[in-house]
Amino acid sequence: MNKARRAITGLSTSPQTVLLLIWVLATIINVNKAFHVDDVFHLEAAEWIKLNPLKPMSGSINWDNTSEPIFHFNQPPGYFYFIAIIGSVFGFSEIPLHLAQSVFSLLTVIYFYKLLCLFQKDFALIGTSLLILGPAFLVNQNIMIDIPILCLSVIFIYLLVQENEAFATRNLYLASGILTIGLLLKYSLLPLILVLVYAIYEKRKVHLMKALLIPIVTLLVWTCLNYMEFGSSHLIGRPRNDVTFRLILDNFTAFILTIGGIAPFSLLYISAFLRNEKRWLIKMVVLSITVVVIAAYLMVFGFVVRSIPHSLFWIVFAYNGLLIIILFFFAAKRMAPDRKAVLILLWGLSMGAFIVVYAPFMATRHVLLLLPPFIVSGSYVFRNASPKAITASIVLTCFLGLVLSISDWVYADFYRKAVPLALRQVPQNSKVWTIGHWGWQWYSKKAGMLFYESDVSTPEEGDYLVSPEVISKQQISDNIVLEEKASVVYPPSPLNVFTTAHFVRFYNSYSYKPPWYLSSSPVDSVVVYRISKVK
Repeated sequence: MNKARRAITGLSTSPQTVLLLIWVLATIINVNKAFHVDDVFHLEAAEWIKLNPLKPMSGSINWDNTSEPIFHFNQPPGYFYFIAIIGSVFGFSEIPLHLAQSVFSLLTVIYFYKLLCLFQKDFALIGTSLLILGPAFLVNQNIMIDIPILCLSVIFIYLLVQENEAFATRNLYLASGILTIGLLLKYSLLPLILVLVYAIYEKRKVHLMKALLIPIVTLLVWTCLNYMEFGSSHLIGRPRNDVTFRLILDNFTAFILTIGGIAPFSLLYISAFLRNEKRWLIKMVVLSITVVVIAAYLMVFGFVVRSIPHSLFWIVFAYNGLLIIILFFFAAKRMAPDRKAVLILLWGLSMGAFIVVYAPFMATRHVLLLLPPFIVSGSYVFRNASPKAITASIVLTCFLGLVLSISDWVYADFYRKAVPLALRQVPQNSKVWTIGHWGWQWYSKKAGMLFYESDVSTPEEGDYLVSPEVISKQQISDNIVLEEKASVVYPPSPLNVFTTAHFVRFYNSYSYKPPWYLSSSPVDSVVVYRISKVK
């Protein structure tokens, strides 16, 4: 037995200790991270619910140019209630809210490990590490909804995959209840209803169809409450894409690019594929992926080379993403006779299709929901992969997770630190306005700055306005003339070389923009202006 196998076997003798260390590391990285990106929307919705628990969707939040009702946005309020409860007891601050979020991280660690044990116990610790210590999980913890719904989806699948007939009916109803809770957090789990339908169908017991009533009745009740509160259905009336061929093509390209940028564990699949498939098939797959990647590049950029490094990153990510998806289906060949594996395959296909068609944009947090079925499929090819490929998959995944987590921590912290630094540049007793969303929105408002509403707010001559430069922000009236007085610039840092910044690319990636990049330039600057004239 080689060293890698001995190391894996040694770790397997004390899995609880290893799992605890994985969770502690994930929690430490996130515990005092500044509020970032969509955290702030959730915080403001929770503050409203704390005061108005019976009208959760009626509050207003400025997430574009002017304040809009919460029911204009995508998410149901289940998670907002969770934040409101924690915030009411412990305060709306970073450490208590991130510690509360870490409960979902812990449950994900436990249940993903238990799920993998049902497939290949020797792979369970490795697979759990690939998910939890990878960049998609570590960076996206924050206080956003994606880790909680990932947690619930893993528990849901674990309950369905178990083959203990004595508890089959109980597990089915529990799974239906877990899915229902998830749907009240985010509608992205709707595809899992198909998995539940299949799980009921394959048992050939008509009475189990009643389990479907739990999510269906709950959503109907939720819709009735919507009509009582604001006169329409949130589930049906919320913003959604106009589905076109071009949109699906662009979303699929961004989807491939995003997966490829966060999943270096593809080395495990590649090794197993090279060692077990015929040479002609390997050549055909390599050639096909090469042709598709070149065609995708030309579709996105034409015959223009943006820059050699950018093009190289784009091509590597796209190639890796396509490899993962194609090799997932090769793993599915080995999975096919296994009843458990059909549930995993349906999990991956339904969630993938939903994300590509309905996600308003691609992001690592969306793709995160697909990593568990990809990793579970690895348990079927794990024994065919070389020990070096397994070790490299673990090391690269953990390295990328660590450096991107540190980078994103520093990026988020810039806006937390920039607020008091900017206010020092403003004369005392001045009226100070601010524009800019994400974490900046929370910290600037809490510091007493007036949040600007496009076409509504009326700043006056002599007031000050503070604005981050590279951030989503409100449009300022053309009647306002600004005079720059000072700025706070993020100093380039080795901690931010592997960057998630430059318009939060890790949370907001498109077919032309990889989810992370190498950069030594400042991530942003905050400028202090004096309003010299109002026309």
